[in-house]
Amino acid sequence: MNLKKISLILCVLFISASMFTIHSAQASGGFVDVPKDHEAYEEINYLVSLGVIKGYTENGQTYYKPYNNVTRGQVAKMVVVASGNKPLVVNKSSFSDVAVGTELSGYVERAIQLGLFKTNIQGQFLPNKPLTRDEMSYVLTKAFKLDTSEYENIDSPFVDVGITNPYVTYVNTIYYNGITKGSGQNYNPNSQMTRAQFALFVARAKSEKYRLELPVKGVAVPDASQVIGLISVTTDGLNIRKSKDSSSTANVVGTVNKGGKLAVYAVEGDWLKVTYKGAFAYIYKTYAQFLDADSNALGNVQKQVTATQNLNLYAKPTSSSKVITSINSKTKLPVYKTVSGYHLTVVNGIPGYVVANSTEDVEVEKPTTPDPTPDPDPTPPTVSGDLLGRVTVDNLNIRKEANSTSAVVGKLKKGEYIQVNSINGYWAQVTYQGQKGYVHKSYLKLLNQSGNPLKDRIIILDPGHGGKDPGTVVGSNSEKAITLKVGTIVKQKLEAAGAKVYMTRTGDTYPSLQDRVDFTNANYGEIFVSIHVNSAANTSAQGTETYYAISTGDMYQEDIDLATFVNNQIVNNLNMKNRGVKEEQYYVIRNTIIPAILVELGFLTNGEDRGKMTDDKYAELFADSIYKGISQYYAKK
Repeated sequence: MNLKKISLILCVLFISASMFTIHSAQASGGFVDVPKDHEAYEEINYLVSLGVIKGYTENGQTYYKPYNNVTRGQVAKMVVVASGNKPLVVNKSSFSDVAVGTELSGYVERAIQLGLFKTNIQGQFLPNKPLTRDEMSYVLTKAFKLDTSEYENIDSPFVDVGITNPYVTYVNTIYYNGITKGSGQNYNPNSQMTRAQFALFVARAKSEKYRLELPVKGVAVPDASQVIGLISVTTDGLNIRKSKDSSSTANVVGTVNKGGKLAVYAVEGDWLKVTYKGAFAYIYKTYAQFLDADSNALGNVQKQVTATQNLNLYAKPTSSSKVITSINSKTKLPVYKTVSGYHLTVVNGIPGYVVANSTEDVEVEKPTTPDPTPDPDPTPPTVSGDLLGRVTVDNLNIRKEANSTSAVVGKLKKGEYIQVNSINGYWAQVTYQGQKGYVHKSYLKLLNQSGNPLKDRIIILDPGHGGKDPGTVVGSNSEKAITLKVGTIVKQKLEAAGAKVYMTRTGDTYPSLQDRVDFTNANYGEIFVSIHVNSAANTSAQGTETYYAISTGDMYQEDIDLATFVNNQIVNNLNMKNRGVKEEQYYVIRNTIIPAILVELGFLTNGEDRGKMTDDKYAELFADSIYKGISQYYAKK
C-alpha cells in the first residue's frame, strides 16, 4: 500500500471520528460554549436530557449562550416542560405581543393557565423582556408547587427583601428549599438573570440532587410550626434586637416600619420573641398588635362564651397547630369571630382559637370600642328598591339567616345576577329560586335598575397621609393638603349624585393604615378609593398611575375595572402621561375585600405635574375625573 493510500485512509478515519464526536456531543446536549468545567455544565445537560432546553444551532455547531439574559418567553417554555406539562393548542392569543400559532404561544398560554406568571393587565406578556430574580422566585414556587406555608409572614434572610415586599414569601421559599443562596446578604430582587443561572435554579427546583445545602448552615433555623401568632408593627423605625436589652444600640440588628408583620414565638414580659433574617430576635410589645391566623386585625368582640371543660388555645383554627396555652373550665372568653368550628379569642393578650362546641354562650353586654370614624353613622345603612346584585366570586353562599354561621341554602356562580330586596350592614337579603336568603354584600356589585347608578352606593374616600405625616413635600406644597382638597370635592360630587360617602379624614388628622381599613368596615363600604401624590428622585418622572391588590378571596377584576376607569379619566381629562394600572400590595387596598384602588394623581417632584396639582382649577378636574371614573364603574353592568 503506497503512502498516498495510507494518508487517504487516515484522513477518512479522522473525519469519521470527528463527526462521531460532534454528533455524540450534540446528542448528549453538549454545547460548544458550555465546557465541562462550567459551573452549570451538569445542570444544563440534565435539562437537555429532559427536553427542557435545546440551544441554538449556528454554522453547524450548537450553542447555549449561557451569558445571555433569560427572557420571559424562554422561561415560560422551560418551566412548562420541566414541570411535566405540555403547551396548549389555542386559536386566539391572550396577548397582543404573542402571535397565535407560534410555538411560544402554546407555552405562554399554558404557563398563564397554570398561574406561573402574574398577568399583565395591558394585554401584553412581554416575551422578550428579561425575567427578574423576584419574578423567578414566584415562577419556580408555582411551577414546582413548593410549599410556602412555613415561609409566610416571616422576614427574608436578605437585607434587600423587606417584609412588605410582595415576593418575600416566594424568595423565602426558594431560599429555604436550597434553590438560591443570593449574593452575601443580598438577593438583588430586581436584577436580571443569565440563561446559565436560570438553568441552575430550574435544575435545583426539579431535582433534589442539585439542591444547595440547608441555608444558615450551623445555625438553628426557627421552626415555623412553633409560631404562636402574628403581629403588625404600629410605629415606624421599631428596633429589632438580638436580646431583651433596650439600653444598648449594639444589639440592634434591624428596624421595621409601621404595618410590617412578624411571626411571634413567645411573649417574654414586655418583649416579643420574633424571627428576623432567619434567626430569633426581640421587639418591644408596646409597639405591636396581634393579628388573627389570616393576618387580619381582630376587629370587635362579637360575644362572650364560657369554657365548659379544660381547653387548649391553638395558634390556628385546627387541633394540629401549635398549642399556645391551656384554659381552665368555666373561664369566660371574648369571641371575635368563628372559623371552621373554632372561636377566635384572646388569652393573656395573645389571640388564638378554641373548639367552639366546648364552650357555651353567655348573655353579656358587648364592650364598647373606640369608633375610628370621624364621620360616624350609628345605624347600618338600609337600601331597598329596584336593585340587582352581580356576583363577583364563585360559589357564593346564600344563607338562611344574616350571619356567617347560618345554614347554607344555595350557592351562586360568578357573573350571576340576583334580586336584592334590602341591605342591612354587610348582609343583603336576596330572592333566590323564589325563596329569600342572605349573602354578604362584599361579593355583590350592586346595580341600580332605575335612577342614578350611584344612588345609595356606599363609597369610602381615603385622602392619603395627614396630620403628623405630610407625605411628599415640595416647597410649601404637601401631599396631605392636595389629597384632602381633591377628596373633599369628589365627596361633594358623589353626594350630589345620591351616593353615601365617607372620608377616612375630613381635616388635618392622621388615621393609621389600620384605622382606614377599620373605618371602611365600620361604615359598610362598597368601594374604596385612596388618593395620593407621587414623588421621584428623577424630576422628569411624571404621570398618573393607579394600583390594585390581589388578596385571598378578593374579586380583583372589579378592582381592575374601577382602577382603569379612574386612571383613564384623569389621563384624558388632564392630559397626564399614562403610567397605567398596576398591581401592588399596598396595605389599605390589600386588607379590604371590596373593590379597592389607590390612585397616584401625579408627581409633585415634576414641575408640570406639580403645576396642575397645586392649581384650584385642575384640582376640580382631578376630582371630576375620579367622580366620572366611579360613575363609569357603576354604570357597567
